[in-house]
This record gives sequence, C-alpha cells and structure tokens, in this order.
Amino acid sequence: MKIEVLDCTLRDGCYICNSQFGTDTIKGIISKLEKAGTEIIEIGWLKDKEHVPGTAFYHLPSDVRQYMGEKKPNFTYVTMIDWDRYNLDNLPINDHQSIDAIRVVFPHGKHKEGIEVGKALKAKGYGLYLQAANTLAYSDGDLKDLARCINEAKPIGVSIVDTFGAMYPEDLKRIAEVLDANLDPDIKIGFHSHNNQQLSFALSMQFAEMFKNGKRDIIIDASLTGMGRGAGNTTTELLVSCLNRKQGKNYDMNAILQAIDEFMVPLQRKYEWGYSIPYFISGTHCAHVNNLAYLIEKHQASNEDIWNTFENMEASDRLKYNYDLLEEKYQTRKNNESFL
Repeated sequence: MKIEVLDCTLRDGCYICNSQFGTDTIKGIISKLEKAGTEIIEIGWLKDKEHVPGTAFYHLPSDVRQYMGEKKPNFTYVTMIDWDRYNLDNLPINDHQSIDAIRVVFPHGKHKEGIEVGKALKAKGYGLYLQAANTLAYSDGDLKDLARCINEAKPIGVSIVDTFGAMYPEDLKRIAEVLDANLDPDIKIGFHSHNNQQLSFALSMQFAEMFKNGKRDIIIDASLTGMGRGAGNTTTELLVSCLNRKQGKNYDMNAILQAIDEFMVPLQRKYEWGYSIPYFISGTHCAHVNNLAYLIEKHQASNEDIWNTFENMEASDRLKYNYDLLEEKYQTRKNNESFL
C-alpha cells in the first residue's frame, strides 16, 4: 500500500479568498510543497472565464504554467472542475507542459454524468481523478453502482468526500470498505474531509490505518493550516507529521513550516477559516454552507436559532439552498420563540 498526500490549499482555499492568493503566494506554495515532497499538488480550478493574474481560477491549463517552475517528474499537478460548470470544448489536448490531471467533482445522484465528463477529459490526454461529493449520502447499493461506473472509466483514483463534515468513524469505515471491495485494485481511493466536528484529522488517520496492511494505494487530501471552505480541511502540517511518525513517510517539515510562515500567516491576517460553532451546526445537520451564510448575513442569527431552523427543515432541503424556504423556516422559529 502506498499513501500519497494531495495538498489542496490553492483549490479549496479559493473559497476563502475568492481565489486571490497573489502571484508570489501561488508560486511560493507550489515550490514549498515540492520541496516538502507532497506527491500531488492541486493548483486551483478550471473555470469558464478568462484567467486573472494572481488568482487560482484558470481558463486553460496553459494559464497554470506561469506559476510553476521546472516540472518535476515525481509530482502530479492537478486542477479541479465542477462536472457541469466547465465547457470541455475549450479544453485543449494535453500538451504535458502544465497540469497532469484534472479532478472532476460531482454531487450525489449525478455520478454517471460526472464520470462521463471524466471520460471526455481522458480522451484529451489528461489523467483523471473523481470526487464523489457528499459520499455520506450514498447507500451501499449506490456505492456499488458508483464503483461499477468508475471501473468502466478507469480513473487514477476516486475520493470519498465528507462534504458537510458530518462523518463519524463508522461512516467512513462503511464507505471505504464497500468501495474497496468493488473497485478495481489499481484504482486509488482517496479521502477529502471537512472539519465541522473537529474530526477531520482523526478520520484521515483512521483512513490511513484502514488500508495499512492492504494492497490498495490511497490518497489523503489536506491543506496548509486547514485553509478551505467552511470549517476547512485536514491540515497538511498535522497530516505529514503523523505520516512521518506512523507510516514511514519522509516529508520535509521545514518546507511545510516555511510555507506556513511565509504565505499562510499573512493570509490568516486577512481571512478567517476553521472550526466554529455555526459550522459545527451545519455539519451535524448536513446543511449546505450557503444556508448558514444566509442566516448569519441577513439575520445575524444566533447559534440556537441556526440549530432550530435546521431542525425544522427536511434533510433533503438542508442539502440545497432554497432561500425562500429557509426564510420561512427561520421566521417560523422566531414566531414560535415569541410564544415561549
């Protein structure tokens, strides 16, 4: 079994700074991650708009090249696309001068459509990774069908995604075991977590231990200081330190800490991310973070109000962001409160 770390700071961190890292920061983070030995470096998103220098939203793979030094053969450089938000007609044949692979993320219920997008990417010469968002929503039968479709597409890997930071250890174990039993042995299984319940790092370590004595290669996502949407991700610094101690890896901690000192500390002075009570509430209710943002920005809702608003919504409605419905549920909560 081989473990690879995929650092997603420059991709998941886009949610925090609207992709505006700055040219020197993008270049510096890539360089430090190479020095540290992180095997897979996610440089940002491919989007259907022209690239603005200093941002991690790219229109074409060639836009990425200006931020990279000499490509190093021991690393895989990737970007991500939403399955239905990037026009593949604009994507050129891979010239192998910038990114090596593309990650396709798709929601529960759209895995067949997302995998078809992945097949089109492969036809253009890109390596393929798949991200099954909200994997917690998949039943065992869903997971078997997901695996069947993935086996047909033959990607490099597919990641379990704890979109809402709602997983507990038994959830991850169930999902990983079903996929491991049904995926072709040469397809890597990854894990991308969110820290809504402060379980992200623990679950990542559990994931590594689950496969320790097996033959399946795995990938664990992490970001420097946990920078990422909502409550953020497993932190790269915790992950690589633990893998060095427990799994015989040899990541360069000095390079990781240099990246944090030089690039992440200045970002932390401008932006906020990480565990908070509102994100804990959204995680335990599997509620889309846009619902949380609405309640806080429009109503400055208390933690108790957020909790009870979500409690009064159907589970399927919390996954989406229907602001009219959300407003109705919030007002019902406030009206009921006035009679207490």
